[in-house]
Amino acid sequence: VLIDKAKLAGEAYLPGYTHLQRAQPVPLAHHLLAHAWALGRDVDRLLATAKRLNVSPLGAGALAGTSLPLDPASVAVDLGFDRAFTNSLDVTSDRDFVAEALFTLAMIGIHLSRMGEEFVLWSSQEFGFVTLDDGYATGSSMMPQKKNPDIAELTRGKTGRLIGNLTSLLVTLKGLPLAYNRDLQEDKEPLFDSYDQVRLALVAFGAMVETATFNTDAMRAAADDQTSLATDLAETLVENGTPFREAHAIVGGLVRESLGRGVPLSDLVGGHPSFPDSVAFLFAPGASVSRRSSPGGAGIVPVAEQFKQIESDMQRSGSLLRTIASSIESAD
Repeated sequence: VLIDKAKLAGEAYLPGYTHLQRAQPVPLAHHLLAHAWALGRDVDRLLATAKRLNVSPLGAGALAGTSLPLDPASVAVDLGFDRAFTNSLDVTSDRDFVAEALFTLAMIGIHLSRMGEEFVLWSSQEFGFVTLDDGYATGSSMMPQKKNPDIAELTRGKTGRLIGNLTSLLVTLKGLPLAYNRDLQEDKEPLFDSYDQVRLALVAFGAMVETATFNTDAMRAAADDQTSLATDLAETLVENGTPFREAHAIVGGLVRESLGRGVPLSDLVGGHPSFPDSVAFLFAPGASVSRRSSPGGAGIVPVAEQFKQIESDMQRSGSLLRTIASSIESAD
């Protein structure tokens, strides 16, 4: 969904933020893909966890194996596991794979929560960057003018529950001696609950993003604030031989003067001896975004490269997931 919305964004751009303060203009596609990359890492973590947990414990007995002529390796193959255990004490007490799964599910929640926070902000009148579909927002029980971003807020709230489930299991595991202890039965409830909550959140949140409308005019108007060009102006000075420390001080001084006197920054830059006449083009709408070219950066060309890479990664992950699913079906 994020990749599709990024493609539809075209050349739209918005302010990029640090410390929730406007920093530099970035393409909307770049912003959406940032969230997609984060979720892609979560997929990688799930795949890595699936690989580590793919160990058959059968044949370990209660803790020490058995004197009966069992063949754990053969049973592992029959049941579709990658391998059999190598230490009976370890395998009967190991719940690392549950903790890893809970961590990854919590990270998915955290990544969704971060997006949720943005959608809450962006859908407010103060930002006005996005309009949510009526099917994924609700009105107030008292104030009829309200349109509340419930899916984003509920996802944000559920993330605390996911973190709590992970913490609960880690606290349970921290004091257990080898091997099995009855405490370990407490691994099931948090795992199943986190899985259920994340599955619901992904479906609901994905639909909310898919049906949302980005208000690109509002984004563009916010991003075209002249002070957002400060870094580009400093880089222009560096390109003309000024050390960055000095360039930073020059532009910082001009920004302070612009804000203090209420004079457009472009007027001050145009009359400053340190800047070439060609710097005027930077103040054209979107010029800052179009000139960035560093790999992985927020420019038109590097964003196009991102699309190729992330789609390739998605195909790879999808292939691995299908292999795992096929293995499970064969075992069944």
